[in-house]
Amino acid sequence: MPVRTHTCLTVVCDVCKAPLQDDQDCTMHLADLAEARSVARALQWSSLSGGEFVCNLGDDDHQAFLDALMPPEPAVHFPGQLGFDGGEKPA
Repeated sequence: MPVRTHTCLTVVCDVCKAPLQDDQDCTMHLADLAEARSVARALQWSSLSGGEFVCNLGDDDHQAFLDALMPPEPAVHFPGQLGFDGGEKPA
């Protein structure tokens, strides 16, 4: 029986380093990045545009990681809008 080398990808969570596993708790070996993203999404993981993967564990560390990727909320000021001190805010 010949021995062959195969190249594959495994996925780990960028937050907790847990591997992407099947329903029998075996680490999944995937053919390419497209398959890795597809399988991760099917298992409710987040596959982010920067190449990060985040598992579906909903603890504070995972939420903080995702929150840090969000842009800051825009500051909207309308002409004539009053500030909390009662003075007009600059436009």
